[in-house]
Amino acid sequence: MNRLQIFIYAFFCVSGSPMTSKAQIQNEQTDLINRYLSIQQQLIGFNGTVVIAKGDSIIYRRSVGKASFELDVQFSSDPVFRIASITKQFTAMLVVLAAGENKLTLGDPLRNYYPELGQSDWGNITIRQLLTHTSGLPHNEGIADYWEKISFLPLSDRQATEEIFKLKLLSVPGTKTQYSSPGYFILSSILELVYHKNYETILREKITAPLRMDHTGSGNATEIIHGMVSPYHQLADRLIAAPHRDYALMKGSGNVYSTAGDLSKWNNALNGSGHFNKTVTDQLFTIQNSQPVNGRSESYGYGWFLRRSSKPEKNFNFTGGGSFGCSAVSGYYPNAKISMVILSNASTLPVGEMQSNIESIIFGDRFDMPVFRTPIIMEASQLDKFQGTYTENNSHQLAIFLKGAQLYAKMGQNPFFELYPSDSSVFFGKKVPVQIEFERDLDDTIKGLKANLKGQSIHFVKNK
Repeated sequence: MNRLQIFIYAFFCVSGSPMTSKAQIQNEQTDLINRYLSIQQQLIGFNGTVVIAKGDSIIYRRSVGKASFELDVQFSSDPVFRIASITKQFTAMLVVLAAGENKLTLGDPLRNYYPELGQSDWGNITIRQLLTHTSGLPHNEGIADYWEKISFLPLSDRQATEEIFKLKLLSVPGTKTQYSSPGYFILSSILELVYHKNYETILREKITAPLRMDHTGSGNATEIIHGMVSPYHQLADRLIAAPHRDYALMKGSGNVYSTAGDLSKWNNALNGSGHFNKTVTDQLFTIQNSQPVNGRSESYGYGWFLRRSSKPEKNFNFTGGGSFGCSAVSGYYPNAKISMVILSNASTLPVGEMQSNIESIIFGDRFDMPVFRTPIIMEASQLDKFQGTYTENNSHQLAIFLKGAQLYAKMGQNPFFELYPSDSSVFFGKKVPVQIEFERDLDDTIKGLKANLKGQSIHFVKNK
């Protein structure tokens, strides 16, 4: 990657850090993580649980914030969270197990299960392509009126399948990579067809019951789940009740709930505990797609992102998840035998960045503790002059815009984030730890900016 690509990647993705396979949690590391989480609670509004395990032993556990702000209830010892796309780990495992039982083969085309698809490109899509996001299927946004209407509706399985089959393929199956949750919905439906059971039952019989994952299951948006935390959404500097989203179209891709303790059991079971056959787990953790998936630089197995390095101790297998009322990441360092799970009941939190920082603490790498800064007050009339589009080398663009009295930044297709003033020309982000210094002409007009993040500095010129 060139300098700008590295900078952009640091904005929005998990970054790797050197580590040693001899890593252990010491008292000073525990203190550092505690301090870090307290700062992140103030800085970005982190509200959730962090659990770190070595093998089958929990070596760090802490929750910050509340399970319910309405009722002023603290988190329990192992609270239940929605885990969004971490669900895909379980669906991928169930598909590979089904293949091992000769219920299906990964090369099967969809027409074998949905004859109505015939000889079309849809019918040619294989199970393996669905697993690796190479089917040509778009993500949820490809469904007409998804966010405006469909995402709210408690569709039946038949109705949800019909909505997915209306999608227009973005590419010929097997030719390009396009992250797609609807693809995992189809995988879960195929599992139901071959086992003649619903997804929840298959998950329980094959995974959660044998592993004693007693607080993990799949559910819908209206079901009352014992121990479930209340869902919130971060809007600027405050939490609001999370908007409603029905789980009908998220079966197998985002409808599982769990605890950090259960996910630690799951991570350990997949990585050398002997519960699952190695030929099964090897398929999950072998690179199946080396192209970028969902904008990430890591390779992809089946349901897992795989960070690989020339130094094996830097390898990391993980999946992140995000939805209304959920920000989550769960992963495993196979050579260090360490599991890390971060679960939050607030959406749009940068848990990938948190995972990277906690990783640095655990393995004794260089780490700069974030600093909580109090912004100065500026009126909308003072902020207006910073609005505009800024370009780096006539290529990448950074948009700065104002809503009310809050300034925001947005780079390319990435989510926008808030900017806060520390003086008349310098702003900082909270969710994205960036500092932006605006440059002025002699007549005091804004001519450009310099963005600084993790030692990287990029100059942008304001478009006229």
